[in-house]
Amino acid sequence: MGDAGIAAQERALALIRVGRHADAARVLTDLLAEQPEHVGVLLMLARCRRELGQLAEAMRVVDRALEVAAAKEHLLAEKARILLAAGHPGHAAAAAQRALELAPGSWEANALLAEALLTLGNPTRVVVARRYADTALDLARHIPELHLLDARLHARMGRPRAAREACRQALALDPAYEPALRQLALLDAARDRAGRAARGFTAALAADPQNPGAAAAHEAVAAALCWRLFDLLVLATLGHWALFTAIAGALGDAGRPARLAAALAVPPLVAAVGVLAWRRQPAAVRWQLRRQFRSTSVVLCLLLTLTVAAGLVVGSRAPVPGALLLAPGYAIFAFRAWRQLSRRAAPAVRWLGYRIWTRLAARTTVSTPGAGAGS
Repeated sequence: MGDAGIAAQERALALIRVGRHADAARVLTDLLAEQPEHVGVLLMLARCRRELGQLAEAMRVVDRALEVAAAKEHLLAEKARILLAAGHPGHAAAAAQRALELAPGSWEANALLAEALLTLGNPTRVVVARRYADTALDLARHIPELHLLDARLHARMGRPRAAREACRQALALDPAYEPALRQLALLDAARDRAGRAARGFTAALAADPQNPGAAAAHEAVAAALCWRLFDLLVLATLGHWALFTAIAGALGDAGRPARLAAALAVPPLVAAVGVLAWRRQPAAVRWQLRRQFRSTSVVLCLLLTLTVAAGLVVGSRAPVPGALLLAPGYAIFAFRAWRQLSRRAAPAVRWLGYRIWTRLAARTTVSTPGAGAGS
């Protein structure tokens, strides 16, 4: 390659570093017109096409490079990445396995094989993926991508604390690493920590404003924040009922006026707590909440909140109509409570299941990673 070709390749690399993959692809395409069998240029072009979502074209380019390349491990690794992006983890695992056979000390091949096995989702494959991920981490702990893979494996195996720690290690290497910020937010969302998740997705969006996945998840979590006001009001209503049921005999004739006065005080107090929570949120989260005010989820939440508040006040004077107003809110609250408990229990169940599965697999399968990957 002459000086002009080297300069064009360096220009393409500079464009890739700043995320201008379309411009880099044009430079590389022009360069290939002069040197159609340059493997390095073909590999860079395949990566650009993958980043642009042009997966069929990326696969065509990488297959073309594989036909002329002597050293194929990096090309096979790129092929595995393309297949993963295209939703073919089985074929990606096969490509990564071939790359690993050519370069057993490659952290990239180990990591890609682990990611492909994790995506396949079979418990046996996830256990084997854990081994490959550990090997990749031993080879290159300075790569944030590997700590993110470690976090995803921990999350799948029911270890949320270890997953959070792995994300923190990735962020210690690169504080603006958007996938780790998004993974932390997903871990919070999985445990219904809506406020922390919303702030996490805000940080992820700040690191990569063009990421549609983080934007959609952020909007969903922002809507979930509105439901916290509903949950708080229902809990206050239940507390109001329990308190006045317990002291009804002691209050005597003064019980009904006291019950009504307390019922009238509860909604403003809950609203005040909501205002304080609103002010604690970052400006970006408040902006997302304003965007959600007309969504079906938020409208339903506000209607149910008003119904519960009305049922609390009406029930203090007329128990039967009040109970009818409160019934839908109580039913929704019971469903939400059950869902939150099941979400909190899921990691423990997965952790126990993988502990049992790992011990069974150790007794019945060959302990080498190669045997596990082929199963």
